[in-house]
Amino acid sequence: FGTTEHFTLQTARSTTVAEAGGRATSYLAALSSTLIALAFIGNMSGLSTAFYLFCSLLLPVLAFIGIVTFARLVQSTNEDIALAGRIARLRSFYVELVPELEPYLDIVRRGSAPGSLSEEREEPSKRQLFLTVAGMIAVVNSVVIGTTCGLFAGMVTSNPMVASSIAGVIGASTSLVAHFAHQLRVLRRQDGVVVDEFAVVVPTPADKEARYGPRL
Repeated sequence: FGTTEHFTLQTARSTTVAEAGGRATSYLAALSSTLIALAFIGNMSGLSTAFYLFCSLLLPVLAFIGIVTFARLVQSTNEDIALAGRIARLRSFYVELVPELEPYLDIVRRGSAPGSLSEEREEPSKRQLFLTVAGMIAVVNSVVIGTTCGLFAGMVTSNPMVASSIAGVIGASTSLVAHFAHQLRVLRRQDGVVVDEFAVVVPTPADKEARYGPRL
């Protein structure tokens, strides 16, 4: 049973990694397609009103896609941490059953079962956040949000160059800080709790009756 659960958890971790890669690829593909479309429209319209109208429609949608993609990538990272913790608890169980296995397994002991939720985890490095897929999307999406802010600022002011530059820098900087603050806050608060709790919580008969009604 333990090895079956171990294999299931490894498969679940592979699924989270695959989903993260798929989400990031989809967003970057949408970004690339949008930039190509903007280039064609700008060339055809000569950067006229039609071009700015097209940008004002596409860039906010693209920024929204980036935000939800980033949020899901943070959740996937959190789920991966939880699954790794559950695998670590199984490895500790293996050593308890067969102590002779300990020299052959990478077991880290910190005063409690490895991967337990009660274990105090070290705070993730802020520099490490830039190396994650979510961190990469955060940087790219912040540029998109800054560009959107600069576009709207340039459309409503008499000096579009200065207004666009200032609004773009402020928007991108604020967005980047907000993205990484959210990622760090989630990793601190959740402590490896799986988002899909129905995958690990076994409902009691009372829970089943409350959700599905009494059995006939």
